[in-house]
Amino acid sequence: MDILTGLLIWSVEAMTLAVLLFSRWFHERDDFYLTWGCGFALHSLGVALVALRGDIPDFLSIQIANTVIFVAIALWIAGLLQFDREPVQGFVAIPALIWIAGMLLDPIRENFANRVVLYNAAAMVGYAIMIGTLVRNNGPSRSTRRFMASFISVQFLANGASAVLAVVNRPTSFATAPNAMWLFFPAAFCFVAGIMSGAKLLTERSEEKLKTLAVTDPLTGVLNRRGLIDEFHGLRIVQKAEKPLIAFLHFDLDGFKQINDRCGHQAGDAVLVAFSQVGQTSLRGRGFFGRMGGEEFASIVRVGDMIEAASIAEAIRLTLKRQVIAAGEHRIKVTVSAGIALATAGEADLDQLLSAADRALYTAKESGRDRTAIDTGAEASIIPAADRQGEDEAPTDIRANRQVAALKRLTALGKR
Repeated sequence: MDILTGLLIWSVEAMTLAVLLFSRWFHERDDFYLTWGCGFALHSLGVALVALRGDIPDFLSIQIANTVIFVAIALWIAGLLQFDREPVQGFVAIPALIWIAGMLLDPIRENFANRVVLYNAAAMVGYAIMIGTLVRNNGPSRSTRRFMASFISVQFLANGASAVLAVVNRPTSFATAPNAMWLFFPAAFCFVAGIMSGAKLLTERSEEKLKTLAVTDPLTGVLNRRGLIDEFHGLRIVQKAEKPLIAFLHFDLDGFKQINDRCGHQAGDAVLVAFSQVGQTSLRGRGFFGRMGGEEFASIVRVGDMIEAASIAEAIRLTLKRQVIAAGEHRIKVTVSAGIALATAGEADLDQLLSAADRALYTAKESGRDRTAIDTGAEASIIPAADRQGEDEAPTDIRANRQVAALKRLTALGKR
């Protein structure tokens, strides 16, 4: 088999892969599938034009063909960036620009050996960018990405060897290049190996996506009950001497059924999504927030004391209370009640925490809603709130005129 036949076979393989990627994009609509599909389609076209050298004008088989190949490399790099959810940047076009700039120079354009050197130099730049894009990501597929980068590195070295041989031997065509066929096989091997490792990368991404879906609420995007349980077990074993307690915060939206009845289920969904955003934003990475089901939500946080747990719950409650949620023609104001339970991290039992937080939540609901209660063992007590200073609290509470007084009362609750 001569090198031109090998190039035609290579072209067919690349086009087959392009069709498969287009099909995957049609079903999943992820942009990187379309980008990679276009890249392999253009790569197939460019390689086919190179293989037809002598049967078509040199301008098509040289300048246009290799420009198309380098555009394909740019699309491969762009697809990697999209795969990593990063913006596509202008540096992806550098290999193509190197080739185009070289073709503007007569000594390079009119000399086969010089074109080979230019082509391989531009390809090396493209592969170097691909390697850098792969290895800088430390996500869950780190080993596969480095495995894929290793094959691209072999291709990088093969291009370097090809450029050196062109400088030394000064061939005038593929037929007179003594090592061209020898270099074709490692390039073909790396191409196939790169495709196989890329397929593994896609498989691992799909598996990771399924794992995420299994622990995520599809409407709000926050953790579901299973996800919260998983995070609870992880949070227990974290060593944080300054935050020895686990706080379980149980939230229930007040009057949610009336919102659905009055404004419709789409408005109800908008409220659920809005509260999820409030919960996640208020935590600022300090813990985990999720939807237990229906209008019930929960948060699991490592805290230093009862005051910190109450402050987090109150921040979430007050933020929601002050927010107006737009849902179509409706403008909705909604409140939430919260129940808090605490336990030391080493002794925390999720079922016991949930039961205690439920008791506290029931107390908050029975005491008028839109408030936070905390389980103190023997009973649940309402947290003095800044937005209700001067109002009558539940019987277990005192009248608070200032937030300082409220915090002192909260400290007293913790000492019971």
